[in-house]
Amino acid sequence: MDLRQLRYFSKVVETGSFSKAANQLHVAQPALSQHVRHMEDELGITLLHRSTQGVAATEAGQRLLRHAKRILAELAEIPDSVRGEAVAPRGEVRFGMPGTVSELLAAPLIESAKARYPEARIRVVEAMSGFILGWLKRGDVDLAMIYSTSDPRGLAVHHALSEEICMFASPAMEGQADLDGDNISLADAASLPVVVPGPGHGLRELIDDAAQSARVSISPAIEMDSYSQIKKLVRRGLGYGILPRMAVDKEAEAGDFRIWHFAKPKITRKVYLAYSTERPLLNAPRAIGQLSWEILRRLVRDGEWTAELSDDSQRPNLFQ
Repeated sequence: MDLRQLRYFSKVVETGSFSKAANQLHVAQPALSQHVRHMEDELGITLLHRSTQGVAATEAGQRLLRHAKRILAELAEIPDSVRGEAVAPRGEVRFGMPGTVSELLAAPLIESAKARYPEARIRVVEAMSGFILGWLKRGDVDLAMIYSTSDPRGLAVHHALSEEICMFASPAMEGQADLDGDNISLADAASLPVVVPGPGHGLRELIDDAAQSARVSISPAIEMDSYSQIKKLVRRGLGYGILPRMAVDKEAEAGDFRIWHFAKPKITRKVYLAYSTERPLLNAPRAIGQLSWEILRRLVRDGEWTAELSDDSQRPNLFQ
């Protein structure tokens, strides 16, 4: 079995047809069929289901296809990897981000990339962290910012920063006279009408885990997954919100919200830069990944993102 056979087999499965694959590869169809037959004979197993409607990979063929794609992608990546930063990154980079990260990172990243890497194009796709993690593992995105690394198999993850989770309310919200100072325990917060994301949301899981460790039971007054809707409800005096500090900082500075810091226990959420180790990372994603790291840290140092930076040991070196 050689690289040519793997390329031929991949194209046949991709097109679902020997004739279409032969046209695209500029190879005679009988020769293409013969190559696949030789692969099946060598492995002693059927790789393709053949019918009048076309061809489809068998279960064994799907396994071979995964290997073939990885091998061919690694081969294609060799020139970029060897040349490293000496070659201008080009092509599309698919970057998955939660909405709150995208709100702060996407615009400065795209602006900086346009100036530094004009031949690279960034496509930002937004979703909750759990969905993005699935996209990354399937290869639907090249890079991701995620909150959880509970299953890091097949991924490289770099802890970029830790952000504070806080409680906030409208200054007109009733009951604030009973809250002393700017700190609050989770036990005291649990006695209030809180507005939080619903079960299954990453932030809700973080809050529930903190509550469990503090032996506190949280019974939300309102559950809402959208951060913007949570802030609208809190602004109308319908409850006390619990969100990342960076999501409410501007409103707090404007006097629209009052903020309390959790002290017992303190609640923080980590943000990670992640990419697959099971597929080669081409030159453009390498460059954009490194650039995103620089911009994240700049946002924190400039006070645009209220968070604590990780130490330099977490820094990715994507051109090594």
